[in-house]
Amino acid sequence: MRLADRYDGFLIDLDGVVWLGHDFIDGAVETLNALAEEGKPVAFVTNSPRQSPAEHAESLRQGGVPVEDGRVITAGTTLIALALERFGREPEVIATGTGSFLRQLSDSGILLLEHSDWARAEAVLVSGHTGFDYGELKAASMAARAGALLAATGRDPTMPMPDGLWPGTGSVLAAIETASGQKGVITGKPEARIFEKGLEAIGAGHGLAMRVAMIGDRADTDVAGGQAAGLDGILVGNHSDPAVKPDHIIASLTGLLEPPA
Repeated sequence: MRLADRYDGFLIDLDGVVWLGHDFIDGAVETLNALAEEGKPVAFVTNSPRQSPAEHAESLRQGGVPVEDGRVITAGTTLIALALERFGREPEVIATGTGSFLRQLSDSGILLLEHSDWARAEAVLVSGHTGFDYGELKAASMAARAGALLAATGRDPTMPMPDGLWPGTGSVLAAIETASGQKGVITGKPEARIFEKGLEAIGAGHGLAMRVAMIGDRADTDVAGGQAAGLDGILVGNHSDPAVKPDHIIASLTGLLEPPA
C-alpha cells in the first residue's frame, strides 16, 4: 500500500514542500495532479502571507497545479480574522510585511497607521519581509510596549529559498518581542485555527470522518501542529527534532505515491 492510500485527503505546506521561492520542487506538480486524479482533496496551508491566497493559487496554477483560490489558507487570513474578532471592528494597527500582505490588511478594512502614529495603534500585526528596518522595529515595539495587541503569522525563524534559509517571520517577531518586552500571539502553524480552516477547505470540517494528514518540512510547526489538531503528521526531509515524532517521513512529495520499501 502506498502512503497516499492510507488517507482521504491532505493539508500540504508550500515552502520547502511544493516549491522553494516559487521554483517547483522536482515531482511536486506531478504528485499533486495524481492526488487530484485519484479524488483525494488537498488544501495548501502556509505560514507565508507574502502573497494573498488568490496570488498563491495563481502561482500554483501557472506551475501546472489546478487549484481553487479557496484551497489556499495562509496565516495572513487567520491573522486578519483574529484582529477583527478581537476588536469586533476594524482596528488601527502598525503592521510589518510585504506589499501584498499590507494590501490584504487594508482590503479587510483594517487601518494601517504611519510609523509616527504608533501611539494610536490598537494592534501590531507582524509578518516578515525583506525590507524590515529599524523604523518598523521602533514603531512596532513602542506600540506593543504601550499596550497594543502583538500578533504574528508565525514563529518560523527561517524560510527555505533556492539559495538557502532566509530569515523568516519568527526572526522579525523575536526582534519586536525583545525590544518591547511583550509576547506575541500566533495565528499560523502550529496553532489550531489554521488547520481547522484547511480542513474546512477540503470538506473535512465539523467532525466529518476523513483520514487527513498534514505534510510539511518543519517538525515543530507542520508535524507537531497537525498532530495536536488530530491529524497525522508527515515530515518531508530530514528529521532532527527529538521532541517530535512524525507519523511518516518522506524525502519529497513523490514519496506519497511510491510503493513501500
